[in-house]
Amino acid sequence: MIEFLKKWISKNEDIAFEQSETIIETVSALLLEAAVVDGQIDDMEIEQTKHAICTFFDLSQENSNQIVEKLICKAGDNLEFHSLTKQIRNECDYEERTYILSMLWQVVLADEQVDSLESNLMRRLSGLLFVSDVDSGKAKQNAKNRLGLN
Repeated sequence: MIEFLKKWISKNEDIAFEQSETIIETVSALLLEAAVVDGQIDDMEIEQTKHAICTFFDLSQENSNQIVEKLICKAGDNLEFHSLTKQIRNECDYEERTYILSMLWQVVLADEQVDSLESNLMRRLSGLLFVSDVDSGKAKQNAKNRLGLN
């Protein structure tokens, strides 16, 4: 856990998180929902999603492509966030949930615009993941730093 925090704070290193295929798909589905919430999903958001799950779960590019292709058809189909976030809360500790929130911000910020729907979604997800407002703000700033959007 200490190593996780050191890497997360350094912002320059990606975090590898090993978990079951179910949690990988859950986080990936949440990332894709963040990408499509504004009514459109562009290549930058898809690539950011693939990159996020590759680094967080230490997956190959091929595996992340397969997961995203499998889930992208369902993106935007009135996904129920409570069950997804509950599963994440049950399987991930606070720091991991905060990092997942940061990955969500990276996807939302991939097109360098945050509209009101995306902003609303991020506030809701922060609450559903039980991440404090302060840490949510830090997660957003970390995402901006990783994307070079200061």
